[in-house]
Amino acid sequence: MLITIAVMFIVVATFLLIIVNMFSDYSARREQDLRMIISHARNLIAETEELLLNQNQLPYSKTLVLVLHYRIIRALKKIVSGGGEVKGTSVKERIANEEKIIAETQTNYHDDMAFRPPESDSMAVNQLRTIKKLRLILKNEIRQGVPVNPSDIQKEDRRLYLLVLKVNISNLVQKVLEMKRLHQIGSCKSLIARGLEVIRKCNVKDDWLVEKSDLLMQLQSGLEAEAKSTRKPAATETQQKTDDQKEIDSLFGDKKKW
Repeated sequence: MLITIAVMFIVVATFLLIIVNMFSDYSARREQDLRMIISHARNLIAETEELLLNQNQLPYSKTLVLVLHYRIIRALKKIVSGGGEVKGTSVKERIANEEKIIAETQTNYHDDMAFRPPESDSMAVNQLRTIKKLRLILKNEIRQGVPVNPSDIQKEDRRLYLLVLKVNISNLVQKVLEMKRLHQIGSCKSLIARGLEVIRKCNVKDDWLVEKSDLLMQLQSGLEAEAKSTRKPAATETQQKTDDQKEIDSLFGDKKKW
């Protein structure tokens, strides 16, 4: 009897030990998953805040600003679900602050859509990287169900696409002017042709693009005029030599017998 009780005790103890180990593993995995969720949410908040600080480099619409602040709120709610906190303030206070910013943005935000051309290649690259990141965020947030009109988000994505085009054309025009200054005529003509083709294919009516298209066509016409003016003296010189030779032949050549 005692042996039976001892065996049963060992079986029960082993079973309980297995259950405890399984629960311990589950708790450890759950805690690790929560830490990863909180870490991801904090990185998302930091990235979004950095994008909001870059408004001096690119024109941000009200739609874009709203999406970015809603993105922060979504990340903060993930931190709440994971039991985390935000440095310096509680998550609930931070969410309330973001909601206040959203309310002010919806009523008082004034869009500044003026395009500011990049001043250098590095600035152009940074602008293009930022635009690419913003377009990915818009697509992701619309999948997440951000409380912004989907048609407004689609319009914003289209606007960002045009910004990519403008950054590239602006950079191209700067390179064309520099090549013209250095008398790199062949490369200059190729870039102008490429720029005009890109603007034509985009099939978008935009005053800034029309202005740059006119500028490129003026530069193209100027280069063609310069090429003609350099060819003309050479042709004139050849004709003059031919006329001179005829005159010499008439003076010193064999006389015709009358």
